[in-house]
Amino acid sequence: MKYPGGIIMKKYITKEFKIDKDNNGELIPTEKLSHLDMDALKHNYAIYIYKGSKNIYVGQTKHFLNRHKEHVHNDKGSFINGNFNKVIVIFGQLVTKASLDDIERKLIIYMHADYSHRRQVVIENGTMGNSSPHYSEEDEVNSNLIKPLWENELFQKKYVLNKELHFIKDSILYKYSPFKNLSVEQKTILDNVIESSNNTVIEGLAGTGKTVLLTSIAAKLAKKFPNKKIAVVVKTNWRKNAQDIFSSYNAKNITVKTPFTICRDRINYDYIIVDEAHRLTHYYPKGNNLMTSIFKDENGNYSDRYTQLDFILNLANKATILLYDSAQAIRPNDIPRDRFKNIIRENNFQNYSLTGEYRINISNTSYHAEDFINGIQSFLQINNQPFNPDVFKDYLVSGDDAYFGIVNSIHALFEYTEEMRIYKPSSINRVIAGYTRPWISKIKKDKTGKNINLNKYDWIEDNPNDLSNPYKWKWNDTEENWASRDTEDQIGSIHAVQGIDLNYVGVIISSDIDVVNNKIVGVEANYEDKMGTFIKSKPNSKAFDSFIKNIYYVLLTRGVNGIRIYFENKRLEEYFKKFVGIIQ
Repeated sequence: MKYPGGIIMKKYITKEFKIDKDNNGELIPTEKLSHLDMDALKHNYAIYIYKGSKNIYVGQTKHFLNRHKEHVHNDKGSFINGNFNKVIVIFGQLVTKASLDDIERKLIIYMHADYSHRRQVVIENGTMGNSSPHYSEEDEVNSNLIKPLWENELFQKKYVLNKELHFIKDSILYKYSPFKNLSVEQKTILDNVIESSNNTVIEGLAGTGKTVLLTSIAAKLAKKFPNKKIAVVVKTNWRKNAQDIFSSYNAKNITVKTPFTICRDRINYDYIIVDEAHRLTHYYPKGNNLMTSIFKDENGNYSDRYTQLDFILNLANKATILLYDSAQAIRPNDIPRDRFKNIIRENNFQNYSLTGEYRINISNTSYHAEDFINGIQSFLQINNQPFNPDVFKDYLVSGDDAYFGIVNSIHALFEYTEEMRIYKPSSINRVIAGYTRPWISKIKKDKTGKNINLNKYDWIEDNPNDLSNPYKWKWNDTEENWASRDTEDQIGSIHAVQGIDLNYVGVIISSDIDVVNNKIVGVEANYEDKMGTFIKSKPNSKAFDSFIKNIYYVLLTRGVNGIRIYFENKRLEEYFKKFVGIIQ
């Protein structure tokens, strides 16, 4: 509805109260209330947010004034001792029985992300946010209630820290929130896992929502079994993100580990949940000495008798839950698929599959995310799946608006990611590449603590001997939390981005992959990850080819909103263009 002159009528009302801790938690309105206000506070559906210096509570009700009395009676200390000193109540046309769960859940998620760096602030909710089915007014609620409520009343009255809601939505903590709405497929698996407490393996391709399902399973288990010990096992590059997520949700019985630390420490947990289980390892002679130390037997000798998965199974008192994608194994020390499957079978794992694609966001009616995933897998000869080639050809017509595109240089990839950052300031954009350059920029300090590699670069394009050449970049300076830091001027390797979502991505398809007689192969001579190749006495070209194809499958499926690629190997570029029909 609009007022005369085109002014949009606000479809919700907020009323704020101070809480009098000296008078049994009595509500003191900050403005005079009318009879209509009082009637609405007694009888209307409402969302309410209590706020204190270190506590926030988000709830829903149909009778706020009575609900407040219940809160004071049931949790008197929180109100009388001053945990909460004010409350804002939201009601109106868009706050209905159908929308309550959705509004409450989204505010909980947004506020957790908003306060992610204020760990002393606890976001509370009795149900931790109910899931909600889609309803007809959902889009209007998002645009005409949640957004203006957040950016106006909640920010102005200091219930939230950040005014711009789109910054919150692009944060890691929001994207992987354990209380986001799940698909029917994800929700069914979640419910079965929680109820059964069986060993479980959940398989899914890139972008099928494995990590969101992992955080949801961990959070639900922590809520249902507050006295049980839960370990969430993630790769090093995602450890800090996982710690931030579960710390923000005050899940005190969840410990975040890496595969190495959980096997090294040998501490038992009731539940162990493993992300990226395809990267669990077995002993292989070519590897980091520290990482392989867990495979020493009682005599101090290395043994391939047990894998990291065997150790984890032995440490789980009740159940082990694995998230797995066989197409993402990338090193000889990753547990071979057949051996992994044998362990799963011997330990009576319940199997589930994720089929929906959620990472890639393509806003086009003629092609979809599945077309891109299937096309990449078919090009790499991982799987032969039908796909609409328009997803790869559209950039010739649509230009910057197309999801996919091919550019002619590395610096054009950086120009793309930087331009997208200008249009989308909160987006997380990076350039990533196959591992074909030695890491000469790796931080190395002399006796005085000075980095002697400070002025060294790993990637140089055009005139490598020209000191004024601007086209030079370094590898990711670390793997852990790389995409969440100010590292836009670096190039990320597979080890920095596996399991990570990016908004806009540039991918260098480098010289470690080629096409020979219409067959996609790896080029070991150009591959610089020394732990990613086989020992010379036991070469395995077929397995190495598989690793390289899996690496590019991972790199090419990181972008949520857009991707541009640059081919260093022009023969492979021509093959790709013919494969997808760009050239005949």
